[in-house]
Amino acid sequence: MRILISGAGPAGLALANCLLDVGLTPVVVERAPALRTAGYAVGLHLGGWEVAERLGLIDALKARAISIQRADYRDAQGRRLFSYNYRHLAAACDDRMLVIMRDALQEVLVERLAGRVPIRYGTTITALADEGEAVEVELSDGARERFDLVVAADGYRSGVRELHFGPHSAFLKPLGYRSAAWRMPSSREMDCDYAAFMYIDLQAGLYRVGDGTISTLFCWRDDDTSRVPPEMRLTQIAGRFSDWPTLIADTFRHGVDWTNGFFDTICQVNAPEWSRGRVVLVGDAAHCMTFLSGQGTSTAVVGAHVLASELASRPLEDALAAYEARLRPKVSRLMKQSEQIGGHYVPRSRLGLAVQSWIIPALMRPPLVRLMARKMESSSLSIA
Repeated sequence: MRILISGAGPAGLALANCLLDVGLTPVVVERAPALRTAGYAVGLHLGGWEVAERLGLIDALKARAISIQRADYRDAQGRRLFSYNYRHLAAACDDRMLVIMRDALQEVLVERLAGRVPIRYGTTITALADEGEAVEVELSDGARERFDLVVAADGYRSGVRELHFGPHSAFLKPLGYRSAAWRMPSSREMDCDYAAFMYIDLQAGLYRVGDGTISTLFCWRDDDTSRVPPEMRLTQIAGRFSDWPTLIADTFRHGVDWTNGFFDTICQVNAPEWSRGRVVLVGDAAHCMTFLSGQGTSTAVVGAHVLASELASRPLEDALAAYEARLRPKVSRLMKQSEQIGGHYVPRSRLGLAVQSWIIPALMRPPLVRLMARKMESSSLSIA
């Protein structure tokens, strides 16, 4: 079976690896001219960890993981709110979790594919026609090819989904926030691994990547969903955060190359159907939980494994139905949880800020951290 995957992000690359391992033939196309370096840190744990183990990638991922132990939270004036040690949560999960930059995860997945799966950068699907026995695909380089299956792994604003399933407006559910992230040289020493600053409707964070750079992550409440031109983005962020403590204010002194950064409205995607004919959605194209959930990457990786295993063991139509039936119930529950998290991540009031300052450190210490780990395990996806 020859399968075209649109998108060389974690979902698409994990799927290519899993398909290869079950004897199928993946081809990957990616809009960017090279492997994307944009994005923020992602977590890999539980089911996602299991998939990485099966692919033999744990050692490579550990070697590129970010070391996050102490996290310090302060208010907009720099006054300390609370601290916690991330290692307590990792230990409660039997150390089967890690934090890694999105581009580093992609590099590990690409390295395993080297010489075995073609990745065509600077290429997109511009048209497709499901002819019943195959899908006729037209690519942006002018090529026309036939595939047994086309996979949309091109993110929550999926171009393939728009071509085959309908416009973005039918799938995107804005949650009332915007977020931004970019990497920059580390010009100031941090006395912790993750420094976060919280206030009503606002949160900013910095974490050390380990290569002489730090990564930013900003999130703020904003009901406006209109596109912000790249030249206006830093101004919009600075307008909310530039009078914050120096560690945050310094991030606006340098320009941002938004081709290697992230700026967007935070939207969920919960597609009513994950496949139609010979086209199937995976990862954020099917079920974007947003970074607020902390489960998006692992869920996408598990979904890739499940899809590959079903395709290897059943006729196509049955495999696509089984893929969705196995994952959708738990994904739907995770989506609801993710929607509720926003109000905690970005407090709506002084009371909310105070409650978070008490709850988070309590949950991240024994014995409550073990209960939280068990709740994560019960709600996350499994490859079984």
